[in-house]
Amino acid sequence: MLAQTIVSFREGFEAAIVIAVVLTYLKKTGRWSLAHPLLAGSLAGVLLSGVVGWLAYVIYFVLEAKELVEAIGAFIAVPVLTSVVYWMSIKSKEIKREIELRVEEAVKKGSMLPIAVLGLVVVFREGFETVLFILPLLFAEPLGTVAGVLLGVFTSLALAYLVFVGGMKLKMRSFFYVTSILLVLIAGGILGYGIHELLEYGEEAGWPLGIWAEPVYKLPFDEGHPLHDKGIIGSILSVFFGYAVEMELLRLLLQATYVIIALPLVLYVYRR
Repeated sequence: MLAQTIVSFREGFEAAIVIAVVLTYLKKTGRWSLAHPLLAGSLAGVLLSGVVGWLAYVIYFVLEAKELVEAIGAFIAVPVLTSVVYWMSIKSKEIKREIELRVEEAVKKGSMLPIAVLGLVVVFREGFETVLFILPLLFAEPLGTVAGVLLGVFTSLALAYLVFVGGMKLKMRSFFYVTSILLVLIAGGILGYGIHELLEYGEEAGWPLGIWAEPVYKLPFDEGHPLHDKGIIGSILSVFFGYAVEMELLRLLLQATYVIIALPLVLYVYRR
């Protein structure tokens, strides 16, 4: 549930903070009447994201090769999330000004529709990213995922509202810096999970996996132990670092390679 909460909080906050920036700009420029189409478009984005997530979940249960579907979901989620994290690391310093310029362009068109579309696109983009990222977790832990998403979304909305009321004084760059590090680590774990599911599917399908599917190590913790990857401590380590009591060679190599490349890259961009 922790990973789902962090992901949905991050993505939900990104969407909410953009909407808060737009609302602040509309208020300061005397165009508050445009807040209604903006919020209507945002609500449509939430509903559209929910529909996409529901369809993906239904398709998963219709198909028989569930391990393959979970693996594909993970492989799609990781590059999408990585690109978003990298983009935010570059744009976080000037994102407020960029949003204001887009709003001004929409207002100049003399119609409420561009503002509504802006709200729809902003919210749906973050909602779609959230759907992609939590789908593998949803397959493995449905109730925990739903609870985590709801907690993350409501928390992000509450924080964005406080930022809006406080006059947009939050240092967004610092917020994105910390959450970007967490999300890179979580993405590495998701990639490892996808590799694990793909290997399981390959074994059932009779693929000649050879040494790639052989466990590199196996820790002496049974499922009831706190340090098992489903235990109290192990589950937290699993979320943030992709920890597992048993890991195949291919999973270990790809998961470690991703983190070793992606994490220093994000840190470099922020510190530059």
